[in-house]
Amino acid sequence: MASSVLRRIFYSKAGSCHMVLSAFKCSTSRSPTATLTVLPPRCKFSQDSKDSTTTTTTENVGDTPKLPQNLEGKTIQELLDNAVTEKSEGPKEKDLTEQKRRVKKDPRKSTVFLFPGQGAQFVGMARSLLGYPNVEDIFARARDILGYDILQLCVNGPLEELNKTVHCQPAVFLTSLAAVEKLRHENPTAVETCVAAAGFSVGEYAALVFSGALSFEEALYVVKERAEAMQRASEEVPSGMLSVLGRPQTRFPQLCHDARIYCKEIHNMEDPVCSIANYLYPQARVIGGNKECLSYIRKHGKKYGLARMKPVPVSGAFHTALMLSAQDATYKALQEVDIEVPVINVHSNVDTSSYQNPHQMRRLLTEQVASPVKWEQLMHTLYERAQGQAFPDTYEVGPGGQLGAVLARVNMKARKEYQKVSCGEEDSDLTSNVQATAND
Repeated sequence: MASSVLRRIFYSKAGSCHMVLSAFKCSTSRSPTATLTVLPPRCKFSQDSKDSTTTTTTENVGDTPKLPQNLEGKTIQELLDNAVTEKSEGPKEKDLTEQKRRVKKDPRKSTVFLFPGQGAQFVGMARSLLGYPNVEDIFARARDILGYDILQLCVNGPLEELNKTVHCQPAVFLTSLAAVEKLRHENPTAVETCVAAAGFSVGEYAALVFSGALSFEEALYVVKERAEAMQRASEEVPSGMLSVLGRPQTRFPQLCHDARIYCKEIHNMEDPVCSIANYLYPQARVIGGNKECLSYIRKHGKKYGLARMKPVPVSGAFHTALMLSAQDATYKALQEVDIEVPVINVHSNVDTSSYQNPHQMRRLLTEQVASPVKWEQLMHTLYERAQGQAFPDTYEVGPGGQLGAVLARVNMKARKEYQKVSCGEEDSDLTSNVQATAND
């Protein structure tokens, strides 16, 4: 595995394609003084699918760019392998890669990145990040891909528009990557020594871009398609999400089962949906489903042992069976993009495993849309270690501070090494509010 990887941000101006280089050194075998390896440019939105030569085009300027079907040049992984040693043939090269993967790092000299998901957004996010290198270019290229000025929406709102799924998911994704640029400028060692990452729901895509598994442009393309599909799915059936806090005796599966039976018998619903959408921390869950099911829970929750119930301000029941149509759209988008093996460990929301190959990543990212986010379990996987072993520094990279508050309830020792990369003054208010909620 290579000693460094460059994150490449591409943007279009006057029909040309320029490359902005952001150096993200993300391997398990690096030193802070390692020399960056410059990778050849590969602009994925300027290549004719019928021509193997990279060309410049002005087609679709002002419109949402079309995703190319055929990309040339070496893969990121091939380039990284060349950066480690001279190209070898046969099993020796594989053995070298596996050997480097097994190199252990002192956890006190390594970092872990957590990327937030939908719900972390606030009007004004990204404003304080604009003075850092490459941030304006990130949002400029995003404008070309999305077809609208998302930076203005992040900075000025209105909140009603920012909260829409179709806008919120790209906004959180982009602001998180901009926060990485801030951290790289202020504390490059934290970026250089990152050994693992995880993202909550759409935050997984920011983690995968950081890890080198997805290019910025193609990840944003998938996020765009995913968000639009989830928005459509949420408009098909009245649904929502309810954040609940139970007690040790609370039986969440029974609660969801009884809510479904109630909707079948009282509302004559043929196949109501009510299930756990997010596992946050012990006894804290987010339940998603039909509005009628959630109404039953709010009315009868206390007899099941619920100590708190609070509606989540979202438009649909994400990470439940009501998102199956969005799952299909996400799968199609993932089939159109190049995926590489991550340079660092990136853990899945679905089963907490670290991604090993493109096939697994496409499968789990597709399942994630309609499967519960197992964040509590993922935190146990990420921070599992022998008694007495030190914990790495953890950075929450993106808007809000929810993940740090949740980490405090899952693993307080890991939380002591936590730091927040601020995306604006509102971050501190959100963190305080979430921490207070977690302590209810």
